Amino acid sequence: MPAAMPHECPVCGQSYGLTHACPGALPVSEDARWTPPEKFSFEYYSRLAIGIACLEEGPIVAAARDPRALAVGACIWVAARVLLLTTAVTTSFAHGAHMDWPRFLLGALILLLLEAGMMLLQYAICHGLAKWWFEAKGTYLGILRAMLMGALVQWLLAIPLVGPLLGGIWAIAVLMRVFEDVDGIERMKAFALAAGVGVTFWILSFYFLVPRH
Repeated sequence: MPAAMPHECPVCGQSYGLTHACPGALPVSEDARWTPPEKFSFEYYSRLAIGIACLEEGPIVAAARDPRALAVGACIWVAARVLLLTTAVTTSFAHGAHMDWPRFLLGALILLLLEAGMMLLQYAICHGLAKWWFEAKGTYLGILRAMLMGALVQWLLAIPLVGPLLGGIWAIAVLMRVFEDVDGIERMKAFALAAGVGVTFWILSFYFLVPRH
C-alpha cells in the first residue's frame, strides 16, 4: 500500500500525514519582529522608535545592532530639537515679539551644534563609566544608535509646563534601559548611572545654554 502523501497545514505550517492536531497560528518570534528590512521602511523604524520609548528590550537591542538606526535616529533627534524651537518661537510671537531671522537662524544652528556635542559627550561619559565601574560589554556606537532612536521621547519637551519634567524623566528611563540591555549592566547600576549623569548634564545645559540677563 503506498504511503500517504504529507500535507501542510495552512494555519500553522506543519506537515502531517493522515491526522493532525493543529496548535493554531505560531507566534512571531521577537527576533523576527525586529529584523531590519533590506531597504528603509518608515513603518519598521517608527515601530522601533516607539518600542524603545516603551522601554522594550527587543527594539533597543535591534537598534544598537542596526547601522541604519544611526541616521534615522539622528533625524528623530533633530526633529525633536526643531519642534522645541518652533514651540518657543510660536510662544514669542504670541507675546508680540519680533524676529531678526538671519540672526535667529544662525543662533539656532549654533545651539543645535552645542546640544549635539553635549549629547555625544553625555553618552560617552556614561559608557566610559559603565566600562570602568561595571565592566560593560556593549559599544559606544550601539549606545548612540539606540539612544538616538529613543529620542522620540524628547518630543515631549515641547509640551508647555509639564513637558520638560516629563520628557527629562522619560529620557533618563530610556538611558537606563539602553545601558541595561546594550551594555549588560544590572538595572539598579544602570539607573544610578543614567540618573546621575543625566541630571548633571540637565543642570549644565540650563547653566550654559539658557540665556541669563
